[in-house]
Amino acid sequence: MKKYFMLMILLFVPFVFKSVSAEENPSIEKGMQLFNSTLFAGATSGKSCASCHPGGADLQFAWVNPNLAGQVNNCIIGPLRGVPLDEDSMEMQSILLYIQSLKQ
Repeated sequence: MKKYFMLMILLFVPFVFKSVSAEENPSIEKGMQLFNSTLFAGATSGKSCASCHPGGADLQFAWVNPNLAGQVNNCIIGPLRGVPLDEDSMEMQSILLYIQSLKQ
């Protein structure tokens, strides 16, 4: 029984550490990747954020929107036909950082 328990621990521990180390922090670079991805938020339309906003067009003042995360989710649900993101998720925080980086 003790050997079985130790074997289970040895098999399980690498997955725990891999998932912890695989977590990413939000970043502008990650946000830019997501902005240009046709798979962002489970999109099924074949579109990306950049399809409607090439190079961030028309988003230079988006950072003043107090509900920017809600607007991002509206775009995900609508044009991208994807799944809305939790506002605290790494993906949402990254896309917000990227959009905010476009401000003038």
